[in-house]
Amino acid sequence: MASDLVAWARDVASKGDDLFTLLSIDATASESDIRRAFRRKALTAHPDKAGDAYDPALYERLERARDALIDPEARKAYDDGMRAVLQKRAQLDQMSARRRRLVEDLEQREEAAKRAKTEAGQAGRGGQPDPERDAMLARGRAKAEERKRLMREAEERERLAWEQQEARERQTASSSARVETSAGEEGTVADDYDSKIAELERRIEEKRQRKLKKMMARRGGGGEEEDAKEPSPQANSHPSTGTAEADACKQTPAAEPVPAPASASAEPPVQNPSGGGGNKFAATMARLKAAQAKRDEEKRRKAAEEETKAAT
Repeated sequence: MASDLVAWARDVASKGDDLFTLLSIDATASESDIRRAFRRKALTAHPDKAGDAYDPALYERLERARDALIDPEARKAYDDGMRAVLQKRAQLDQMSARRRRLVEDLEQREEAAKRAKTEAGQAGRGGQPDPERDAMLARGRAKAEERKRLMREAEERERLAWEQQEARERQTASSSARVETSAGEEGTVADDYDSKIAELERRIEEKRQRKLKKMMARRGGGGEEEDAKEPSPQANSHPSTGTAEADACKQTPAAEPVPAPASASAEPPVQNPSGGGGNKFAATMARLKAAQAKRDEEKRRKAAEEETKAAT
């Protein structure tokens, strides 16, 4: 390997190739400077970075230039060769124009003969190109294709993850909206039923009080009858309610007084005015609570079905 590197350094020096210019450094650069310059050049020439513009010959030349300038033996061969080339160029500059043309013509013929010999050697092998160069080109193309494939797969995974995250957020938002709507409706219905129950209790109590006053008026005389006719404070505070209750009283006939027995001193039996009303109120409350429980159960069942459908 070292002998090949020395031979390569000597060959490029004989051609006058400036490896320092290739790496963008000067002849006084140290080994660390040479390695740093190679890394900078590799940022654009490496197959993973260049992509379709990858040039295997350029990248190989950069690697060989780095190795030749770092290896002491190869560096010496390159420096000696370049020194000879520079001396030869200086001698040509000092020659006359006619002699310079003769020397240049001789060098061109020698270069043409060397090139013809190389081509003849390739033709003797069946005209096949350099297998090492072909393998290097194939490796470069394979690396570029692999890099493109990995980039496409990464982009596809990122897109799928983003779509799944967006779908989960939409599902969570819709579920929250359904739960809030259901809770609001249940709260409104419960408030309506509570107000209706309270109103019904108030009306029943007012009706019971009126009946009690009428019975007391019948037993006590005209003065108490006039007091019974006075409107209650609740009726004054709620005129519309009093009107509705008055209508209810008109529709419901008052209980007829029980005829007094023959004995004048015996008091008539007092009936329980709240007996029938209390039973009706309890039955009404039971029906309202049963209806409310049935509606709540139906809403919970519908909400559970919607959540199950959304999850599937």
